[in-house]
Amino acid sequence: MSINEVINDYPNCLYYNEQWHKLAQKGDTDSIVNIGTDFARCEMMQQAVTCWKYIIDSGKGTAEAYSNLGVSYYFGNGVAQDYDKAVLYYKKAAVMGHPFGLFNLAVAYENGNGIEKNMDVAVSYYKMAAEKHLNMAIDALIRLGVYSETQGFAFYQRSWVDNGFAPDNTNDLDNEDLPF
Repeated sequence: MSINEVINDYPNCLYYNEQWHKLAQKGDTDSIVNIGTDFARCEMMQQAVTCWKYIIDSGKGTAEAYSNLGVSYYFGNGVAQDYDKAVLYYKKAAVMGHPFGLFNLAVAYENGNGIEKNMDVAVSYYKMAAEKHLNMAIDALIRLGVYSETQGFAFYQRSWVDNGFAPDNTNDLDNEDLPF
């Protein structure tokens, strides 16, 4: 399936976005990556993979495209399962600072899938992902005993405040204002 066929098939996706469609027809990188994500949400994985591979193969690889394609290879969604390729793409996303690239690379190191098992390296990547406010990474660090639940909650609260969900004056928060 060519990228043009995939882009032309996009209106059949439940999450169709007309603006992304128009931009993708003009070759816009972010729109093609977003369309790939929409296809994945619709479980149209071959179309999703085609979008992400097209962007990467054209030399315009984005962190999201690398991370998403890594997930596809890790689980065998739209491609044959290949942990080595998954790790390759996770590393590319992680170098670009993508939170899910960091997290997924940590999972690969923790489980020894596609790379030699190394808990110290896994924890290091989980910490980097946690610093980017990825709650799944915080959960992993609590599960591994690196953070106590109290430390984990501190990260959750910081994420909540940093993402603009807190009231304007966070110094005046009462316990009932907290999300947990």
